[in-house]
Amino acid sequence: MPQTTNVAISLGAATDPVPYVRAVEAAGFAARVFTPGGRLPTLPMDIGAIVFGGGAAVMPSRFGQDHDPAIKRAVDEDRDAMEWHLADQALARGLPVMGICRGMQFLNVYFGGTLCQNLAAGSWQDDHRPDLPRDAETHAVIARGGRVRDCLGDRPFMVNSIHRQGIADLAATLTATATTGDGLIEACEDPSRNIVAVQWHPEELAPRNPAHLRLFAFLGGGE
Repeated sequence: MPQTTNVAISLGAATDPVPYVRAVEAAGFAARVFTPGGRLPTLPMDIGAIVFGGGAAVMPSRFGQDHDPAIKRAVDEDRDAMEWHLADQALARGLPVMGICRGMQFLNVYFGGTLCQNLAAGSWQDDHRPDLPRDAETHAVIARGGRVRDCLGDRPFMVNSIHRQGIADLAATLTATATTGDGLIEACEDPSRNIVAVQWHPEELAPRNPAHLRLFAFLGGGE
């Protein structure tokens, strides 16, 4: 009988792990949650993939900016340090990597990209942080390729939206594989390193739309 893949889930201490654990387990894997605190963690050798989840913003100094004074300061520097350390280890071992919401933003910054700290101050037309339940579908996304299109098709599909920031300059090693109608990057990938990242929260949508659960399947390393 094949061994179940152990998937690390990296979260902030205040982030609810239940939806992430539920999605990872529904995709057929075992979940192990990591949160910041104390010494930087060593990624156990029995971990076969990692998910970087949502939560507080990446520290702006990580991508060469000062904090935007027009928005509330909500960063987690301990988590930034932990996730840089975990990413170094995961990528050195060639593990599948998934980013969700903050996780996509983190991966973009990790690879040298930048973020827009306040989408509401820009010209984006979609409501990216509505006052709605976390599983509410709020705007359409169009898949442009990669695993996202394989799982969700090439027709516009609805996603939830719980973020005030987004990608400004995409890291050179990543490819945009989904956008909103007005061009904001909503997914990016690097198939050569088995990296998939999305701006929405598929773990919240998966219970009623299995297409979002399929995004997690690559964590097993077989696809």
